Amino acid sequence: MTKRKSENYSVGYGKPPKARRFKPGQSGNPRGRPKKCLSLTELFAREMKRTRPIVEDGQRLRIQTDEVLVKRVVDLAVKGNVKVLTMTMKLIEQIREIESAKIERDYDAMSKEEARAAFVQLRDTVLAEFPRARGIADSFP
Repeated sequence: MTKRKSENYSVGYGKPPKARRFKPGQSGNPRGRPKKCLSLTELFAREMKRTRPIVEDGQRLRIQTDEVLVKRVVDLAVKGNVKVLTMTMKLIEQIREIESAKIERDYDAMSKEEARAAFVQLRDTVLAEFPRARGIADSFP
C-alpha cells in the first residue's frame, strides 16, 4: 500500500472543500459567544438601578427603581397600612443597627482627640434637635 503524497491536494486536514470554506468577511461564529447568565442578585441589582418615569406633584420625573420603591412603601405606611408600617419600622431599626456598626468601626480607627471631637459634634446636634435633653447632656464632659 502506498501513501499518496500530493503537493496539490484540494481537500484534506486544514483544507475544507471550496464550497464549505468561509467567504471573505463571513464569520465562523456568526452569533458570537453566548451572553453570561446573570445571577438573581445581579438581575435584581440591575433592575433596582434602572430609571422609571413617575408623576410627583404634577411633575413627570425619572428616578431609579429603588427610590420609587422606598417612596411607595413610605406612602403606604403614612396612609396607615399596618403591615407596611411594621415592616418599615423593622427595616428602619435594621438600617440603624448597620449604620451604628459602621460608626463603631469608624471610631475604632480614630484617635482619642478625633473621637472626642466627633462625640462633641454629635452631642451638639442632639441638643439642637431635642432641647429637653439639655439636662441629661450637661452631665457628659
